Amino acid sequence: MPLVLAGIASLVFGVADFVGGFVTRRAPAITVVWGSQLLSLGMVLALAPLFSDGVAVGSAMWWGAGAGAAGALGLVVFYHALATTRVAVVASVAAVVGTAAPIIFGVVVGERPSVLAWMGMALAVPALALLPSGEHDSGRGGRGVWLGFVAGLAFALFGILISRTGSDSGMWPLAWARLASVVLLGIAAPAMGRPLVAARPAWRFITLAGLLDMAGNVLFLLAVRRELLSLVAVIMSLYPVSTITLARIVYGERVVRRQVGGLGLAAVAVVLIALG
Repeated sequence: MPLVLAGIASLVFGVADFVGGFVTRRAPAITVVWGSQLLSLGMVLALAPLFSDGVAVGSAMWWGAGAGAAGALGLVVFYHALATTRVAVVASVAAVVGTAAPIIFGVVVGERPSVLAWMGMALAVPALALLPSGEHDSGRGGRGVWLGFVAGLAFALFGILISRTGSDSGMWPLAWARLASVVLLGIAAPAMGRPLVAARPAWRFITLAGLLDMAGNVLFLLAVRRELLSLVAVIMSLYPVSTITLARIVYGERVVRRQVGGLGLAAVAVVLIALG
């Protein structure tokens, strides 16, 4: 069940990322992320009392706030990259980096995945590496690699920090994460000369991105509290499948043969991890 939740979260995150990147073509990335984080803060505040008694403070608050800072940075960089570079390149690079770091961390702290799970994780890396189209020499693709790398590190840090919170804290770590990101971005946007509030036409997409992102975070937190972080991280890293598919439909980004192979390997990787 936890890995099913992780799979659904991966799909939801992929759609949320595409929507966020789509609206970032019309508004600054930091403005889009601030708006989506503000809306999802209201969502998690409504959900949190249903998962625990009282408000979780102490270490859960600080782990959540740290995760929120990392996640905010990752989303700003990621949305900007999705809007200005090739979606397939930046999404797959971010996924590879975001997968490797939690796996390494999980093993360091004592997690021991099964042999089948290791096989799945090993297969997921080349699968994600095949997703870029190979057009790095265009400039847009090359920049997407570096931006994807930064975003992937930030996403990995978010996952690691939020996984340190106990199950008794319920959803409150996500509330603290959102509060921290709203405050930090609320300070950073004006300092960078960016508008804090987007134009009205953009809000329907910002709302959708924010709600989907929070839904993905809730599913991720439920999954990681019942399963190894290293396994959940790999399944979560397959979100480029839905992001790239939507880019193909909406933008007409061509899916080449190597990308089809990558999607096939990704499917096999998920099966092995689930069996493990």
